[in-house]
Amino acid sequence: MNNRILDEKYEDEYKQYQQLLKSRKHGRAYECLEGLLHELPRNKELLEDIINLCCQEWGRPEKAEYWLVKLTKLRSFWGDYLMLSQVEATLDDIPKAKKYLKKAKALAKREYADRFRAERALQSAQEFIKNKQIILLREKEKSAAKSNRDTQKSSRRKDSNSAACSQSAATPKVKSEPKTEPSPKKLPTATYRIPIKLSLPTHEALAEFQSLPVSELKEVRLWIDYTRLTIQGMFDELLCLNAIGGINRYWYQIETVKKTLKYFHGRVLLCDEVGLGKTIEAGMLIKEYLMRGMAGSILVLTPPPLVSQWKEEMQVKFGIDFLTTDDPEFRNDPEQFWKQKFIIASLNTAKSKNHWSPVTERFYDIVVVDEAHRLRNRTTLAWKLVNQIKKKFIFLLTATPVQNNLIELYNLITLLKPGQFKTEKVFKQEYVKKGNLRVPVNREKLKGLLRDVMIRNTRSVIDLKLPNRFATTIKLEPPEVERMIYQLLGDYLRKRNFRKHQVNLLLREAGSSPFALLKSLQKMPKDDEREKIADLVKNLHDISKGRALVDILKKRPREKKIVFTQYLKSLDYLTDLLDREKINYTTFSGKMSTSEKNRSIADFKNEAPVLLSTESGGEGRNLQFCRTIVNFDLPWNPMKIEQRIGRLHRIGQTRDVFIFNLSVRGTIEDYIVDILDNKINMFEMVIGEIEPILGQISTESDFEDIILDIWLESSSDKEVEDGFEKLGQELIQAKKEYFNAKALDAEIFGEDYET
Repeated sequence: MNNRILDEKYEDEYKQYQQLLKSRKHGRAYECLEGLLHELPRNKELLEDIINLCCQEWGRPEKAEYWLVKLTKLRSFWGDYLMLSQVEATLDDIPKAKKYLKKAKALAKREYADRFRAERALQSAQEFIKNKQIILLREKEKSAAKSNRDTQKSSRRKDSNSAACSQSAATPKVKSEPKTEPSPKKLPTATYRIPIKLSLPTHEALAEFQSLPVSELKEVRLWIDYTRLTIQGMFDELLCLNAIGGINRYWYQIETVKKTLKYFHGRVLLCDEVGLGKTIEAGMLIKEYLMRGMAGSILVLTPPPLVSQWKEEMQVKFGIDFLTTDDPEFRNDPEQFWKQKFIIASLNTAKSKNHWSPVTERFYDIVVVDEAHRLRNRTTLAWKLVNQIKKKFIFLLTATPVQNNLIELYNLITLLKPGQFKTEKVFKQEYVKKGNLRVPVNREKLKGLLRDVMIRNTRSVIDLKLPNRFATTIKLEPPEVERMIYQLLGDYLRKRNFRKHQVNLLLREAGSSPFALLKSLQKMPKDDEREKIADLVKNLHDISKGRALVDILKKRPREKKIVFTQYLKSLDYLTDLLDREKINYTTFSGKMSTSEKNRSIADFKNEAPVLLSTESGGEGRNLQFCRTIVNFDLPWNPMKIEQRIGRLHRIGQTRDVFIFNLSVRGTIEDYIVDILDNKINMFEMVIGEIEPILGQISTESDFEDIILDIWLESSSDKEVEDGFEKLGQELIQAKKEYFNAKALDAEIFGEDYET
């Protein structure tokens, strides 16, 4: 099968079918598939093949009907019912066609397909059925009319025969003519003559036309684009949908974008629940405004840890290149940086004394603020900065707009639409319960005003159900050589005055594998301690995590598994290890070309049970055919761990997902996985929830800096352990505050602001 797997005993028969199809021997190809389906009656791919053969290749829809009915019993997919309705219409069974079309419409509303593609297909099918019905009615009328004419002719023949018999009788009586009913008069059809005059252009006109300069291709394309934009100026159809890639576009996101453009006029509070794609919605809005020529300058303000993530999302998924406050351009020339068209900036940096003026002096077409609940207090510099920035459109993104009381909501709405709630005093009098700022009153009027500025999609409303996920952390006792390498490295780094980023890199690499450490270590100043560590690594053949990985891979060896690592040297070790163990695998890394990446994913899907991947693995690709992740090493940033999990645990995944974390006792990664798994149960939370929790513990430093600072400020393993214990308690409290805010938002807003 193309991109599918059959048991070996059926492969020859399937190849025979393919040969028959190629030779256009459709009848025999049908018999071949029919035989296979007798053996494998629940094989959906075979059913799809036989349906396509009947409908597309052979042109025998009556043969497809039986198989389509079987397919709809195996899966509830709107497209199957749509095709079945069209087949029934082709076979002149209009009642059945309408019944199946109704079912297709109901399923399409619940499924996360491209809603507009579905609507177009459903509309087309409805028109097809309607036209078919008209044709059948006309044929019925023609048949009835023909039947009437035949009856009349037969009647006239009988009358004629009767008259002839009478005339031949011997009686001399004169036969009177039979009385006949007068035929109804036909009404004349009204006709009108419309004069049409054709005249060829004169010689002078042709000469003038031919003398005009020929437009360049670029000008013609510009004119086509202009015409297209003019036609679609009412936002009924989004231009950005054909210009973005690497993402699944869900109907509720498209509806959110259209509603923001058409009714909110580009000023909106996007409050979708965590994991539903607020960043994607903002990116689609940005792309749409750019393509329509309605925006030329954009400022995105985010918490510090999200700056690079936003840049990657905008570049990879929307094809928009931003400069960020993490880039060298900002450090080299801040003044020039703030004059750029497309900027992603840390909110903390933008509100600082050194940068306040250049940020607020210029005008932006679009301002986006992620984690906008940080603007809930009107007295903070962050709120004042966003309020002071001159802007046309503004998108505020937050899953928890209210975290403590309703005044926070008033402050956020005031940034979007000053005066929507008049003054704070009036807002409290009309919409807040006296003595309790957390309880709204006059709810219906409040909802009416919020619907003008706020969209909040919830999992329950869009019927988002994902399978479970289960995490297992395997803590390994390192062999003596591994333990010595890590211990000697810690002593070596503490004794010398290395720069922070150097210490950071060496510790991360050591946590991945000693092999990843070696190259960076050899760039350090040469001395005895460095050489001792390097010699130990060079003589190392295997490591504890490698052996644990092999054990995992050999259990259920045919089950697809993705193994993630951060470093190429660790990847090299893993390829060598799996070669030695004779485990079939394929690799995926950022240094590969696009065609190589495509081949690797195809190999993983069709043949290799294991994909060894660096951090970039599978970005934007459909990997839901796999359900097992092995974290060979762990990033220090929990959001990157979430991104790995999100490659598999996403819409389209139909099976439970299993996550294996490998950690060596005494390493930083061991402490990280302990607080993420045992303290806050991160692996059981919804994808995206870790972000607001981390935001609760620090606004100035990202999580990776906090981790490194704990190590740098500790002089012993006991102090490191105490530092992580303290961080774990802070995370527990942050999680509690986040869930309290989430519960408050659910109580206040419910499900009244969805698209």
